[in-house]
Amino acid sequence: MARWWKKFRDSFKYLTASFAIVLVKRKLKRRPYDWSLWLTLGRLYGVGNQWPQAIDSLKRARKLNPESEVIAQVLANAKEKARQNGASSPSKE
Repeated sequence: MARWWKKFRDSFKYLTASFAIVLVKRKLKRRPYDWSLWLTLGRLYGVGNQWPQAIDSLKRARKLNPESEVIAQVLANAKEKARQNGASSPSKE
């Protein structure tokens, strides 16, 4: 794949994720206890490699739905990627 295409594709992916983050945050103002929105927000932050924000959002989702294995897996993956990329977790669990 051409280098310019990869850069363009990655830029477009981050731009799309950033726009989606804005939309999800707007929805969260009306539905702050919707764990699925927090999960979505965490995943979107992960797309942009914003690991501290991703982890915070995923912890909120986990708190609202502690039985979900999906949330637990996504949170564990986000913590691992944050560790690999040198990002520190914003708060201890």
